[in-house]
Amino acid sequence: MSTAWYSSDCKGQRNETTRRIEAEVLRICKWENPVRSAIILVGLVASIVLTQRYSLLQIITGALTIAITVNLVYVFGTQFTQTVISDRPSTHPWSNVLENKDADLLNKESAVHYSSIVVDVAETVARAVTRIVLIEDRNTSLKWLAIFFTTWRISAYVPSRILILLFIISAFIFPRLYISNKDLIDARLHQGQAILNSQLQRTQEFASAKLATAKEATQSYVDKTKSAVESKTNTTLNANTSTTSVPSQKLD
Repeated sequence: MSTAWYSSDCKGQRNETTRRIEAEVLRICKWENPVRSAIILVGLVASIVLTQRYSLLQIITGALTIAITVNLVYVFGTQFTQTVISDRPSTHPWSNVLENKDADLLNKESAVHYSSIVVDVAETVARAVTRIVLIEDRNTSLKWLAIFFTTWRISAYVPSRILILLFIISAFIFPRLYISNKDLIDARLHQGQAILNSQLQRTQEFASAKLATAKEATQSYVDKTKSAVESKTNTTLNANTSTTSVPSQKLD
């Protein structure tokens, strides 16, 4: 009983975490906070461009080089100012961080919290993929089949980084465009859906008519073949019967 309660509680917690993440991502893509959305967009695009031009080792060593250089200039300038201009003993500007041995640079509680979020998101994605692959809903599976097939074919000609870059930019552009032109886009979508449904209805009717015609032709052919076989069988039986009924002649 306790195990079932724990399982349902974890599932509810995961669903709640997933809903919060989805709402947060949607707020970012809708540009509800323009400064934050711009920073995230620039950061994502910059990271993709950098990883395309430079290796991960180059990025890490380059970032450490810049950080050390900036802090070297900052520490030297601060200590020089304290010694020469202020005429007082210099102190290290980062002494409060370096001398605080009890402070944790990595918060264990935050690490556990974010690790739990990653696990929850991974579980949600795995369940969604399972439902798509095992065809829980036919329309949803067909939609994702079209998306995956199109991406698979395009990726044969376009580099993956370009596709990811286009996806990120689209995710930040299209939601805002949709909100700005919601009525027009909805009208166009309804119009396109009506045309698509009409074409599907016509295709279904055409296929049904052709299937009925083929069924009738097949049934007619089967009937003719059956009649021919029966007629041939009857003719053979009649011939055998006539041969058997001929009287034998007596010898003088």
